[in-house]
Amino acid sequence: MTKIAITGRIGSGKSTALKHFKKLGHFTISSDEIIKEIYNDREQREWLLKLLEIRDNDYKKEIIIKIKDPIFNNKLKKYIYPLMHRLRARKKPIFHSKKNIFFEIPLLFEEKLEKNYDIIIFIKASYNVRLKRILKKGMTEKYFQTMNAYQSPEGPKENYSHITIFNNGPYMDFLDRLHRCEKNL
Repeated sequence: MTKIAITGRIGSGKSTALKHFKKLGHFTISSDEIIKEIYNDREQREWLLKLLEIRDNDYKKEIIIKIKDPIFNNKLKKYIYPLMHRLRARKKPIFHSKKNIFFEIPLLFEEKLEKNYDIIIFIKASYNVRLKRILKKGMTEKYFQTMNAYQSPEGPKENYSHITIFNNGPYMDFLDRLHRCEKNL
């Protein structure tokens, strides 16, 4: 089984790509879903927020504001990454399959995780296209800018990836590119 990481900047189409590969029969693990799982589990959320010294009400807004602070950011990573690693490990299949396993890892290069994967797919889209997608999902421009600034520039990510898939156009064109990519893996 080949371990394939899907990465890209906020709003590039990582989750759409992951869903597509899942529909094609591959095993998939989403970092976004794991984060939601952590925060939806009351015990885990309360434990984490207590360590981070954040109130439970409006914790998402508070984290987004504080994530710009390097000290807070390191503290968040110190506690949340081990939780994510355990949940990701539990989700990995214990059997070997001819199908690939796709991981959606938004901060793959920022967290120096690239060595853990056999193939890296970089999803690339322009700033304006990504912003439009995030706004359509109901998030704010400020949120987009905060998360976008937190991620590394596209150039190095593209250079260190094995495959780059462009996602500036229509949805069906993107699916066609993903399908062709899957056939070549």
